[in-house]
Amino acid sequence: MLEIKNLHAQFEDTKILKGVDLTVNPGEVHVLLGPNGSGKSTLGRVILGDEKYEKTEGTINFKGEDFEEFEPSERAQAGFFFTFQSPPEIDGVSVKDFLFAAKKAFEPDFASSFKFKKGLTQTLEDLRLPGEFIDRETNLGFSGGERKKIEMASMMTLNPDCAFLDEIDSGIDIDTIKQIGKTIREFLSDKSKSLILVTHSDKLLEEIEPTHVHIFGQGVILKSGGKELVAEIQEGGFDKHVKKANTKLNVVN
Repeated sequence: MLEIKNLHAQFEDTKILKGVDLTVNPGEVHVLLGPNGSGKSTLGRVILGDEKYEKTEGTINFKGEDFEEFEPSERAQAGFFFTFQSPPEIDGVSVKDFLFAAKKAFEPDFASSFKFKKGLTQTLEDLRLPGEFIDRETNLGFSGGERKKIEMASMMTLNPDCAFLDEIDSGIDIDTIKQIGKTIREFLSDKSKSLILVTHSDKLLEEIEPTHVHIFGQGVILKSGGKELVAEIQEGGFDKHVKKANTKLNVVN
C-alpha cells in the first residue's frame, strides 16, 4: 500500500525527518508514538505533499506509484487521506456541500445528491452528531470534538485506501473517543484498508488493535514492534529511546 524509504524533509531551514523507512500493507494498523516535535505530524504532511515542507531525499510510493510528481489533491484522489490536528473552518460552505464536492472529485460519475445526503446523515448519526450539522457551515462554531467527528465523517464518506489520523483523539472526551474508535473499526472491517495513527493517549488504543507500533524521535523511527511497545512507553516513557538515538548520532558525528 505505502512504502517510504530513507525519507528526509525540512520546514524552511529546519531538518525534521532524517531518514524514515516505513512499509504499510493492506489490513495493517500502524501507530506512531513519540514526544512532541519528533516528526510524526510532519511525516503525514510530507506524504500528503504539503508545499510548506520540502522533501530533500528519499521516496514515497503509494500503491506502486511514485508520489513525487503528484499534487496533494492527486494524492488524495489516489486514496490517501490525512486528518488535521486543528480542522479549519470553511465559512459559507455547508458540511453537505463540502463533502459532496469532495466525493464528486473522487468519483466524477457520482451524481445522486439524495443518496449522498442519506448516507452522510446516517454517518453523522453514528457519530452522535445532530442531523442539523449536515447544513451547518463546515466547522464554524464547532467544538473540538465536533470537528474531529467531521473529520471521521469525511474519512467514511471519501472511503480512502489508507488513512493517516493525526491526533484524532486529542482534546476530546472519553465518549467521543469511543465513538471515533467505533468508526475506525468500521473503516478497518474492510481488510483492504490500512491506517496510520498518531496519538498521545492510550484510550483510543483500547478501542482498536494495532498491528505495528513505532516509537518516533529525532526525525526517525527509533524502534518498531507490536502492541507491547505501548505498555513499554506507558511504563518508562520515551527518554531512554531518545537518549539512545542521541548517543548513536553523536558517535556518527
